[in-house]
Amino acid sequence: MKVYVIGLIQVLIWSIYSLVSWLSGSDSLLAKGILLIIFCYIAFLIANKIGLTRKGSFLITALSFFCFFSFEKMFWAFT
Repeated sequence: MKVYVIGLIQVLIWSIYSLVSWLSGSDSLLAKGILLIIFCYIAFLIANKIGLTRKGSFLITALSFFCFFSFEKMFWAFT
């Protein structure tokens, strides 16, 4: 149940990142990269605080990151 809740929270975090990245369209690539690192760290901390180990938190964060952004790319490719 913890993994499911963490997955939902992290999908919300990635959605917020996508919104912030879209709103800051004129920012440089470096600024967007730093923003992505900050959001990844926040997602990792939340997973760690809910009760997963560091390794589990890293794996769930990486999995949710890759799933969200691959589905986002597929969505924008089909529209």
